[in-house]
Amino acid sequence: MKIKPVQLLALVLFGIGGGCWLVAETPAAPAVASTQSVDGKVIFQTVCAQCHGSAGEGKPELKSPSIAGMPSWYVNTQFANLREGRRGHDAADPQSFMMAAVAKALQPEQIKAVVAHVEQMPMKVPVGKDREMANTNPQEGMRLFQERCMECHRYNASGEMAFGSPPLIGRQGWYLEEQLKKFKAGKRGAVKNDVNGAKMVQMTTLFIEDEQMLRDVVAYIMTLNPESKEQQQIIEGSPFESAGR
Repeated sequence: MKIKPVQLLALVLFGIGGGCWLVAETPAAPAVASTQSVDGKVIFQTVCAQCHGSAGEGKPELKSPSIAGMPSWYVNTQFANLREGRRGHDAADPQSFMMAAVAKALQPEQIKAVVAHVEQMPMKVPVGKDREMANTNPQEGMRLFQERCMECHRYNASGEMAFGSPPLIGRQGWYLEEQLKKFKAGKRGAVKNDVNGAKMVQMTTLFIEDEQMLRDVVAYIMTLNPESKEQQQIIEGSPFESAGR
């Protein structure tokens, strides 16, 4: 019997017996519905919103990041990494593992459509627990950011297509912290041909000495997020944002 991609996805996520076998401490992800649509909005609401939220705001209980407004060049690269095994190959990283299954289940034209839709979604500014970083020193984080991160991610963390560096604003603090830990531990970016991931592995390994330093730099990045809708509109209309489209 030939198994369809959407059936394979269900097996990967929930097992033949219907019980999710992702890492025990990670909350079980909701069942991922399938669709034959090539409408980006329909695909997002059917497949992506269950984990990333209907507005792309992310869900802390699932450890899923905010993706609203992410530039298409970056999202396309991540889909390629997931489909080709540079990300999501390790079951010990359940979120990326699940995303790899989703990426492989979608058809190329569906990926193109949903990526375009994600880019057009208004960026969600992290607030509350998504933004707060307790017991940190953002001023110390600023020093590391300006010395090691700013060249690629730009002074305002808006990202740069030329370097393959995504915008860091709009992402939750806990998510950025977790990704830096994964790079530092070699759980992300260590696979052959992940050029930009390798840069992050090198940076975190050589220049982030301990967890306090890691959290301090994330705390500083959180201060770069806009405080108001007016500031957000300025960032959304910036040359950095338009260059990625």
